[in-house]
Amino acid sequence: MFTVAVCDDEYDQRRRIIEILSTVAASPLQISEYASGEELLDAIRCGHGANIYFLDVFMGVADGVEVAREIRELDRNCVIVFATNSRDHAVDGYGVHALQYLLKPLDEKNVAGALALALEHLSSQKDRFISLVNKQGVYRISYDDILYVESTARVAAIHTRQEEAFCFYIRLDELEQRLDDKRFYRCHKSFIVNLDHVYAVSKGVMMMAGGSNIPVSVKISEARSCFASHLANRI
Repeated sequence: MFTVAVCDDEYDQRRRIIEILSTVAASPLQISEYASGEELLDAIRCGHGANIYFLDVFMGVADGVEVAREIRELDRNCVIVFATNSRDHAVDGYGVHALQYLLKPLDEKNVAGALALALEHLSSQKDRFISLVNKQGVYRISYDDILYVESTARVAAIHTRQEEAFCFYIRLDELEQRLDDKRFYRCHKSFIVNLDHVYAVSKGVMMMAGGSNIPVSVKISEARSCFASHLANRI
């Protein structure tokens, strides 16, 4: 099931978008609503992100474009759709790779079209997986779902966005080789992090979406440089 976040400081506008999405969606959507950009970003940092974001541009302290920039730093694969009264910020939308820019008042046809494009875009993304075996069976885990890996006594625990941890008897060096993707970074002899889910590097830790702080044993300047480079490549 795809997840959708609707963020607008006007209650009636939020309800209008949610009503249309619920009506036109061929398959059920998990829809959440937020009255401010700050509220939405707090939810994302706690691990409650979405596949699709409908954002108003003009909202209180944090406007929609700024919120979209922060969302894009945390998740390069999501879809962002702006809904607003003016096209004045349309150029800014390109900077965050917004899929579409809808003008209010919103009508069912335009919202349905944006949803269809968003779902098509998400379905076309080529995800990568790792397959591992333990006593419980064979697991196929999406790279996107992995937050970080922690190794203790040759047992690797893969922590996921679903707040689950899957344990496998495998050396971290071997697992690092199998996770052959630039998003994974060995920040500590016992930890590998998914840089897609890191939102800050501070005081010797990598701060993860979901609330975990992962220790850094490499030079902090190296960790910051790696994180900054990763962010730059996602823009």
